[in-house]
Amino acid sequence: MLHIGEYVQGGVATYIKTLIKYSPKDIENYLILADEKSEHNWSLKKDHVIYYKYKRSWKSIIPAIIIIQTTIKEIKPDIIYIHSTWAGTMVRLPYLFKRKKLKIIYNPHGWSFLMDTPKYKKCVYTFVERVLANVTDIIINVSKFEYNAALQKNIAPNRSVHIYNGISQELNYDIEKVSMPENKLNLLFVGRFDKQKGIDILLEAIKQCTRKDIHLTMIGDNVLTDESPIDTNDDNRITFLGWVPHSKLGNYYKKCDIVVMPSRWEAFGLVAIEALKYGKPVLVSNRGALPEIIHNNENGFVFDMDDSSKLVEVLYKINKDKCKEMSENARHSFIDNFTEKDMVDKTYYIYNMGSNSFC
Repeated sequence: MLHIGEYVQGGVATYIKTLIKYSPKDIENYLILADEKSEHNWSLKKDHVIYYKYKRSWKSIIPAIIIIQTTIKEIKPDIIYIHSTWAGTMVRLPYLFKRKKLKIIYNPHGWSFLMDTPKYKKCVYTFVERVLANVTDIIINVSKFEYNAALQKNIAPNRSVHIYNGISQELNYDIEKVSMPENKLNLLFVGRFDKQKGIDILLEAIKQCTRKDIHLTMIGDNVLTDESPIDTNDDNRITFLGWVPHSKLGNYYKKCDIVVMPSRWEAFGLVAIEALKYGKPVLVSNRGALPEIIHNNENGFVFDMDDSSKLVEVLYKINKDKCKEMSENARHSFIDNFTEKDMVDKTYYIYNMGSNSFC
C-alpha cells in the first residue's frame, strides 16, 4: 500500500496515521509526500517515507509526477491511496496515457469544485475530476454531502462511496491547566482564521449580541497571507490564544460549554467530532457536511448561514443548562458514528471488496 499526498498535515496527516496505525499485518505501508509543509513524524520505517521537493505551482507538476511515478515503479504497490486534489491530479494524470497495473483509491478530502471560488474555476475542477475518475477504481468521500455532490457532477457514480472520518475514543484532558471565565457561557472556536471557517461571521455576531455573560475563546490564527488580520482587541468578551498543540486541545474542549463552527463550507468537520467526543454540543452553520454531524437541539444547534441574524438569535438562546443536557447526546453521537475503528474497518473492507457498500 502506497499513500500519496501533496502537503500532508493537519486532518489529512491524522487520517493517514490512523490508517497506518490499524493496518492489517499483511499490508506493508509506504508514503510519499511533499517535503515542505508536510508532517515529518511517522511511525513507518525511514526508507518507507519518501519526500519530494515541491511548491504548489503548475511548473512543479511535471517534476513531481516524475518523482512519484519513479517511486511507484520502484515500490510496485498493489494499491495506491491518493489524498487530496493536487496529489490526485499529479498521480492519476499519467494513467490516462499508459496501462494501469494497480488499484487506485482516491480521497479528495473535500471537493475543490465545492469551495467558494469563481464559477469558471468550479467548471475546470469538475471537468478534471470527471476525466481522472476514469482511471480511478474507488473514490472515498468523507461525508454524504461530498458523495452526493460527486454524483450530481457525474463523477464515478458506480465507484464512489462515503466513509466518515473517525478519531480515537481516548479522552486526554486536565481542565485544571486551562482557565475560562466562571459564571459565563464559554464558547470555543478552533481553526484557521480564514474566510472558509467564517470567523468574521462569528465575531460580527458576538458584537451584535449584547449579552454580558458570554465569552469566546479563540484557538488558531491566520494561515493564508491574503486574508485580512483578525482584530481580537475590540471586545473584552474575547480571548485569543493563538495556536495550541493538538495534544492540549482536550483541555479546552472539556472546559468550554459549547464549540462554534460558523463555516462557509466544510467537507466534513473534524473539530465538530472532537467536540462531540468530549461531550460538548456544537453550534454550526447549515453548510457542507456539518448538518450531518450536528442535529439541531439534539447534540448542538444549526443556524442558517444565509441569514446572519440567525446566529445572533442562537447566541441569545444558548445557556449552560441546555449545553449540559446535550452532553450525553453529543458523546453518543460520536461513539455511534465517528470512531477511528469504524472508519478503518470500512476502509479496509473497501480495499478488499470494492465499492459496493457504504453509499
